[in-house]
This record gives sequence, structure tokens and C-alpha cells, in this order.
Amino acid sequence: MSKILIIGPLSQDKIVKKGFTHQSIGGAVYYQTAVFASLGIDHTAVMTLAEKDKDLINDLPNETEIIPVFTEKTMEFENIYPDQNPNHRIQRAINPDNPVTPHNLSKIDFNGFDAILISPLSPSDIPLDTLKYLSKFKIQIYMGAQGYLRHFENSEVVLKPWNDYKKFMKFVDFLFLDEVEAGIILGVSEDNCSEIARNLSSFGPEEVIITRGDRGAVVYSKKAEKKIGINDSFDIPSFPPQKMVDPTGLGDTFMAAYAFRKLETFDPEECGIFASLIASLKMEHKGAFFGDRALIEEKLKEYFRN
Repeated sequence: MSKILIIGPLSQDKIVKKGFTHQSIGGAVYYQTAVFASLGIDHTAVMTLAEKDKDLINDLPNETEIIPVFTEKTMEFENIYPDQNPNHRIQRAINPDNPVTPHNLSKIDFNGFDAILISPLSPSDIPLDTLKYLSKFKIQIYMGAQGYLRHFENSEVVLKPWNDYKKFMKFVDFLFLDEVEAGIILGVSEDNCSEIARNLSSFGPEEVIITRGDRGAVVYSKKAEKKIGINDSFDIPSFPPQKMVDPTGLGDTFMAAYAFRKLETFDPEECGIFASLIASLKMEHKGAFFGDRALIEEKLKEYFRN
């Protein structure tokens, strides 16, 4: 049976939308464990948080095997959505320095894992030395790039170029980011996501997945044309949600769903469609995705029939 390892911080989140505020557990790790628990795949999460906040762990799925790395402080985020556009988000944060080091991972038996998800919220969360250490185990590495672009100026979260991205990417198999982040990394306009993805892939990743909000996603795959005789770039559709409730964690949800489906099929387009649908279903409810595989398959059949 397949098994996935997730590495990253938990956070305490405040979500502000339409004048209403609610507190929530947060962090990519939280949203990704929910996807894997819902889809019934074994998974382990290595996560940083303050020992005084260890009750946050109780909000994670019962199916998640948890390896906590206790720190002095837990990261805090405030996500403000000032209008109906889920891509328009203002972020504030308290960002402690809580790196996951090779020492924190030294007692893990990596033989049972088929994929590792790297899910930082800030540049210091998962250092290059940790990525190098993980690469030794010859397990496919999925990386969410957003955290490496985040910088903190008087608690305001600002995206800035990731100067060392080439050093990281040679250890990454699947790279995930949104179109704004993709443009910032290369210092170009984000208009041509296929070309940006192809350029980023030249530094190492087998596939680069760029999400574009309600315009779906673009997946670039080095191996697609050689393996299944089709183009190397795919436009992935979006699935409009029945209602827009909570956009926080959509990219994290997409990444987890893509990684899950990748263990079942090589086809990058199929993986992208699967992930896009799950992200849409997550949008319809507050918090993380806790869906049903049967419902997902039913909606996929309906999509392909049309």
C-alpha cells in the first residue's frame, strides 16, 4: 500500500471574509492530511508547533500518523479576503524560526514511503540541507514553492524573488506554485504559464504545476510526450464551486490531491483534473477537505461524459 510523508509547520490561522472572522488550525500540512485521510491513503506528518499548542494536533484527522517537532512558538497567520475574488488575499503573520532539520528526521524509516511533500510556510521552514538529506532516499519529492517566496515586513507578508531557487529545484521532482509566484521566481510576466513551467523544469523538476485560480492550472511534464505520445503541456480546467465559502488552503489541497492521483496513474492531465475537482469541492466548505471518493468519481464521470 502506498504511503506519503508530509513535512511543514502547523499554524494558528485567523480567517477574515465578508466582515466575519473565525479562528482555525492552518498550514499546508493540515489541509494535506485532510485530503489523504479522505482518500484513504496511509500518511505521516512531520510538523513544527509550540508544545504549549499541542492541542492543535487534536484537529488533525485520526488517520494521520503525527511526528511533532516542538518549538518555542507556533506560526500565526491572518488571511483577509476583502472581496469575492478568492485569489485576492492579504496576509499578516508572526513567523518564528522553526526549521525542520535532518536531525529531526533521523529516526524515520523512509523505506515505506512513496512520496514526500515539502510544505513550507516561510523560507526557513525546510532548509536546503534538509532537502538534500531527503533526496538521498530516492523518493519522489513534491514541493509547494510559496513559502520560499514569503517575506515578513512588520507582520505583513510580501512575496519576493527566491534567490536560491536553482539550488533547491535540482532535488525536486514535482513543483507546485501559482501564476504570480511563478512570475516572481523568474522575474517575468506570468502570462505564458506553459513557457514559465518549461523554464522552471529545466532546473530539475520532472513536472511543474502552476495553478491559476478560477482559470484552472497548467501542467508541464518532461516525460509526457516520450511516455504517452502527447504534448508536454496541459491546460487543466477549473470546476466552479456551487458556493464560495473558504478559499484558504486551495493550493495545498490541489497539491495533495495531485500527489495522491500520481500514485495511481502517470497521466499528468488526469492528475490535474482530479486535483482541480477536489480543490473546488474544498472551496464549498469551511476548513479542510473531508470529502468522499465515490462523490469525486461520480463528478469525474460526469465531466468526461460532457
